[in-house]
Amino acid sequence: MQKVTSVLAFAVLVLAMGYAQDHPTPAAESTGQFPDSASATAARLHDDEASSSSIAGPVSGQHSSEHFGVGDKLRYYLGETYLNPSFLTAPAFRAGIRMANPPGHFPTAYPAYWRQGSGGFGRNYGDAMAQRVSFETARFATAALTREDPRYAPSSSHSVLVRSLHAFSYTFIDLSDGGHSLPAFSNFAGAAAAGFVGNTYLPPGFANVTHAGQRATLQFAFFGAGNLYREFAPQMPKPLRIFIALIGR
Repeated sequence: MQKVTSVLAFAVLVLAMGYAQDHPTPAAESTGQFPDSASATAARLHDDEASSSSIAGPVSGQHSSEHFGVGDKLRYYLGETYLNPSFLTAPAFRAGIRMANPPGHFPTAYPAYWRQGSGGFGRNYGDAMAQRVSFETARFATAALTREDPRYAPSSSHSVLVRSLHAFSYTFIDLSDGGHSLPAFSNFAGAAAAGFVGNTYLPPGFANVTHAGQRATLQFAFFGAGNLYREFAPQMPKPLRIFIALIGR
């Protein structure tokens, strides 16, 4: 499942970056603001992400002068985690891929009740949902404690390569509420939570520290890919943008 998902994500993002290189952001979309991803409706969710994520201005200057406090982080957390259509669609997509390509090999493989039928789909769906909620909840709590701004700050460059490097590096180093660079503690905490939550319910052979570390690493890599999506979302055609948001958000 990990290989299939990674290949799909990489292929879609490569196509998106290629499209972005040929379609620069219109001036009207370069607002210098962060995406308002806490919208409760699909239309506003995706339109705001496209129109509000900008490549104008230096990264350090893209934070609003208004303090992004705990209340703002809570609203952002609710929007990222629950109040968007991918709350239902993304776990279903992941569950389907996992059932088609279950992890492990004999003698350590998913048992039949995790691989077959509606019961297997439900278990994998619940696993994907638990990882999603654990990641976002730990990320919110850590950001509130460390005063991190959880929003993504787009690059000021017009180079696809520079923007791509910025997106990946922002997974490790992000910004504080005051606009200063600091280690992305919330991303590390979220990935760890998503990786280890499965130890409470996954079948034998997968509920251990080794597999939890692998799941955490994969979750961290997926978040990096998500930053790449956020960076190039303004230049993506709307159908592709919505599709990626629904399956991978």
